[in-house]
Amino acid sequence: MLCQRQTTTRRAEKNQQGFTLLEIMIVVVIVGIAAGLAIPNFTLMYARHELYQATTSLYNRLLFARSAAISRNAMIVATPTNVPGAQSQVAFTPPLGSETLPLNVTFVLLPAQPIGFTPRGLSTTPLANQTVQLQSVRDPNLIYSISLAPSGKVTWCTRQINPCLQNQ
Repeated sequence: MLCQRQTTTRRAEKNQQGFTLLEIMIVVVIVGIAAGLAIPNFTLMYARHELYQATTSLYNRLLFARSAAISRNAMIVATPTNVPGAQSQVAFTPPLGSETLPLNVTFVLLPAQPIGFTPRGLSTTPLANQTVQLQSVRDPNLIYSISLAPSGKVTWCTRQINPCLQNQ
Protein backbone atom coordinates (compact mmCIF):
# COMPACT_ATOMS: atom_id res chain seq x y z
CA MET A 1 0.00 0.00 0.00
CA LEU A 2 2.82 2.38 0.83
CA CYS A 3 4.49 1.58 -2.49
CA GLN A 4 1.28 2.34 -4.37
CA ARG A 5 1.02 5.83 -2.79
CA GLN A 6 4.59 6.68 -3.77
CA THR A 7 4.02 5.79 -7.42
CA THR A 8 0.84 7.88 -7.67
CA THR A 9 2.65 10.78 -6.01
CA ARG A 10 5.54 10.49 -8.48
CA ARG A 11 3.14 10.39 -11.45
CA ALA A 12 1.38 13.52 -10.17
CA GLU A 13 4.69 15.34 -9.86
CA LYS A 14 5.67 14.38 -13.41
CA ASN A 15 2.31 15.57 -14.86
CA GLN A 16 2.36 18.99 -13.16
CA GLN A 17 3.08 21.75 -15.61
CA GLY A 18 3.10 25.51 -15.25
CA PHE A 19 3.08 28.49 -17.57
CA THR A 20 6.29 29.48 -19.23
CA LEU A 21 7.58 33.02 -19.07
CA LEU A 22 6.91 33.40 -22.79
CA GLU A 23 3.23 32.45 -22.39
CA ILE A 24 2.79 34.94 -19.55
CA MET A 25 4.46 37.70 -21.57
CA ILE A 26 2.17 37.05 -24.55
CA VAL A 27 -0.90 37.35 -22.29
CA VAL A 28 0.43 40.60 -20.77
CA VAL A 29 1.03 42.06 -24.24
CA ILE A 30 -2.50 41.13 -25.40
CA VAL A 31 -4.06 42.68 -22.28
CA GLY A 32 -1.91 45.80 -22.77
CA ILE A 33 -3.03 46.22 -26.37
CA ALA A 34 -6.69 45.77 -25.38
CA ALA A 35 -6.32 48.37 -22.61
CA GLY A 36 -4.60 50.77 -25.01
CA LEU A 37 -7.52 50.53 -27.40
CA ALA A 38 -10.14 50.89 -24.66
CA ILE A 39 -8.78 53.95 -22.81
CA PRO A 40 -9.66 56.61 -25.44
CA ASN A 41 -13.20 55.22 -25.69
CA PHE A 42 -13.49 55.22 -21.91
CA THR A 43 -12.30 58.83 -21.70
CA LEU A 44 -14.89 59.95 -24.27
CA MET A 45 -17.61 57.97 -22.52
CA TYR A 46 -16.71 59.57 -19.18
CA ALA A 47 -16.70 63.06 -20.73
CA ARG A 48 -20.18 62.46 -22.20
CA HIS A 49 -21.47 61.16 -18.89
CA GLU A 50 -20.04 64.10 -16.96
CA LEU A 51 -21.52 66.64 -19.40
CA TYR A 52 -24.86 64.80 -19.43
CA GLN A 53 -25.02 64.87 -15.61
CA ALA A 54 -24.19 68.58 -15.48
CA THR A 55 -26.70 69.44 -18.21
CA THR A 56 -29.58 67.48 -16.70
CA SER A 57 -28.80 68.85 -13.25
CA LEU A 58 -28.90 72.45 -14.50
CA TYR A 59 -31.99 71.71 -16.60
CA ASN A 60 -33.83 70.32 -13.55
CA ARG A 61 -32.67 73.27 -11.46
CA LEU A 62 -34.11 75.69 -14.04
CA LEU A 63 -37.42 73.80 -14.02
CA PHE A 64 -37.42 74.07 -10.22
CA ALA A 65 -36.66 77.80 -10.46
CA ARG A 66 -39.64 78.27 -12.79
CA SER A 67 -41.99 76.46 -10.42
CA ALA A 68 -40.54 78.43 -7.49
CA ALA A 69 -41.18 81.70 -9.33
CA ILE A 70 -44.80 80.72 -9.90
CA SER A 71 -45.43 79.40 -6.40
CA ARG A 72 -43.70 82.31 -4.63
CA ASN A 73 -45.15 84.90 -7.03
CA ALA A 74 -41.66 86.38 -7.36
CA MET A 75 -39.03 86.78 -10.04
CA ILE A 76 -36.28 84.13 -9.97
CA VAL A 77 -33.05 84.87 -11.84
CA ALA A 78 -30.09 82.60 -12.62
CA THR A 79 -26.67 84.07 -13.34
CA PRO A 80 -24.12 81.67 -14.90
CA THR A 81 -20.44 82.45 -14.28
CA ASN A 82 -17.17 80.90 -15.40
CA VAL A 83 -14.53 81.23 -12.71
CA PRO A 84 -10.99 80.84 -14.10
CA GLY A 85 -9.20 77.97 -12.40
CA ALA A 86 -12.30 76.94 -10.44
CA GLN A 87 -15.68 75.33 -10.98
CA SER A 88 -18.30 77.20 -12.99
CA GLN A 89 -21.48 78.12 -11.15
CA VAL A 90 -25.03 79.29 -11.69
CA ALA A 91 -26.19 81.58 -8.91
CA PHE A 92 -29.97 81.67 -8.40
CA THR A 93 -32.01 84.28 -6.59
CA PRO A 94 -32.21 83.45 -2.85
CA PRO A 95 -33.33 81.16 -1.32
CA LEU A 96 -32.52 78.78 -4.23
CA GLY A 97 -28.75 79.03 -3.77
CA SER A 98 -26.36 78.07 -6.54
CA GLU A 99 -25.61 75.14 -8.82
CA THR A 100 -21.94 74.18 -9.14
CA LEU A 101 -20.86 72.41 -12.31
CA PRO A 102 -18.24 69.64 -12.28
CA LEU A 103 -14.64 70.76 -12.69
CA ASN A 104 -14.41 69.46 -16.28
CA VAL A 105 -17.56 71.26 -17.52
CA THR A 106 -17.67 74.97 -18.40
CA PHE A 107 -19.95 77.40 -20.19
CA VAL A 108 -19.15 78.10 -23.85
CA LEU A 109 -20.69 81.55 -24.10
CA LEU A 110 -22.39 83.22 -21.22
CA PRO A 111 -25.73 84.90 -21.95
CA ALA A 112 -25.63 88.70 -22.24
CA GLN A 113 -28.00 88.97 -19.30
CA PRO A 114 -29.08 86.62 -16.53
CA ILE A 115 -31.77 84.13 -17.41
CA GLY A 116 -34.85 83.93 -15.29
CA PHE A 117 -38.57 83.64 -14.79
CA THR A 118 -41.31 86.13 -14.02
CA PRO A 119 -43.94 85.42 -11.32
CA ARG A 120 -46.12 83.96 -14.09
CA GLY A 121 -43.39 81.50 -15.14
CA LEU A 122 -42.48 83.35 -18.34
CA SER A 123 -38.95 84.20 -19.41
CA THR A 124 -37.52 87.51 -18.24
CA THR A 125 -36.57 88.11 -21.89
CA PRO A 126 -40.00 88.00 -23.57
CA LEU A 127 -38.89 88.52 -27.18
CA ALA A 128 -35.99 86.08 -27.57
CA ASN A 129 -34.83 82.60 -26.69
CA GLN A 130 -32.00 82.40 -24.23
CA THR A 131 -29.46 79.62 -24.60
CA VAL A 132 -26.75 78.38 -22.27
CA GLN A 133 -24.16 76.02 -23.74
CA LEU A 134 -22.09 73.67 -21.63
CA GLN A 135 -18.81 72.25 -22.89
CA SER A 136 -16.66 69.35 -21.75
CA VAL A 137 -13.06 70.25 -20.94
CA ARG A 138 -12.00 66.66 -21.70
CA ASP A 139 -13.49 66.80 -25.23
CA PRO A 140 -13.94 70.42 -26.43
CA ASN A 141 -16.08 69.25 -29.39
CA LEU A 142 -18.70 67.95 -26.97
CA ILE A 143 -21.24 70.72 -26.32
CA TYR A 144 -24.80 70.48 -24.94
CA SER A 145 -27.32 73.33 -25.01
CA ILE A 146 -30.12 74.44 -22.69
CA SER A 147 -32.67 76.90 -24.07
CA LEU A 148 -35.28 79.02 -22.36
CA ALA A 149 -38.19 80.07 -24.61
CA PRO A 150 -40.13 83.32 -24.04
CA SER A 151 -43.05 81.17 -22.83
CA GLY A 152 -40.82 79.86 -20.01
CA LYS A 153 -40.37 76.39 -21.49
CA VAL A 154 -36.93 74.95 -20.76
CA THR A 155 -35.45 72.42 -23.22
CA TRP A 156 -32.04 70.86 -23.67
CA CYS A 157 -30.32 69.02 -26.48
CA THR A 158 -27.09 67.18 -27.14
CA ARG A 159 -25.96 69.51 -29.89
CA GLN A 160 -24.59 73.01 -30.14
CA ILE A 161 -27.67 74.73 -31.52
CA ASN A 162 -29.44 77.89 -30.59
CA PRO A 163 -32.21 77.41 -29.52
CA CYS A 164 -32.97 73.81 -28.65
CA LEU A 165 -36.33 73.11 -30.23
CA GLN A 166 -37.09 69.87 -28.44
CA ASN A 167 -35.76 67.75 -25.63
CA GLN A 168 -33.54 65.06 -27.15
